Amino acid sequence: MNSIYSKFSFRTAGVALGVGLATAGLSLVSGVASAATVTSLPDLTKEQFNELNFTELFVAEGRIGNNSLNNAERELGINDKSGQPVQSAQFVWEQGTEYDFTLNYDGSMVNYSVEGTALSSEAFSGSIDTIYIRTNETANSNVRIDSLVFNDEALDAFSEPIDDEEDYLKISDISEEFTLQGKVNFSWTGTQPTRSNLAYQIKVGKPVPEPLTILGSGVALGFGALLKKESSRRQNKVK
Repeated sequence: MNSIYSKFSFRTAGVALGVGLATAGLSLVSGVASAATVTSLPDLTKEQFNELNFTELFVAEGRIGNNSLNNAERELGINDKSGQPVQSAQFVWEQGTEYDFTLNYDGSMVNYSVEGTALSSEAFSGSIDTIYIRTNETANSNVRIDSLVFNDEALDAFSEPIDDEEDYLKISDISEEFTLQGKVNFSWTGTQPTRSNLAYQIKVGKPVPEPLTILGSGVALGFGALLKKESSRRQNKVK
């Protein structure tokens, strides 16, 4: 054992540690698998979601609005991470009717359509690797999203129970270009909900780097600079 460790200097150990930390940290936030990973999160609340290390690049939204072509309230939108729409449209939701939707992102263009009503935006660009689908409903209403297809791969159905809470579905390990298709159904009894009280959001973005990632990258860069300085010193000494 001693003969092996005698050849392993502290400087080499430091570089290995720095690179190892950087690699470990990066693997926490940027792992890409051959197929998307789907996780149902029915117990996750909006407050808990806001505490996640997740940064939204853009959000595709469908909401009951005022459920008319009167533009006082939007029913469809492509929103920025603050929730402000950069593109919006009017839509009439027929109670209990199933509608097809498609969301496509190619790294610079967002295309979002619901049953032929289409929105597009070039306001967003950048890398992504995670999608959260959030539904919200009142006690007398229900939003159901199912028949999900991600990059031509069918995903498990997703439906919201009839209660007064939000629900989340997570799609992770995705590439920077994707097409998500599915069906959405709004239904209610009694008084029709308004605005975002009956709604769904498709939140597209990526996790924020954990402190370990930042530390590991910083250590790796620091030891890299140290090695460069040491190499320069030795070259000057030889001259």
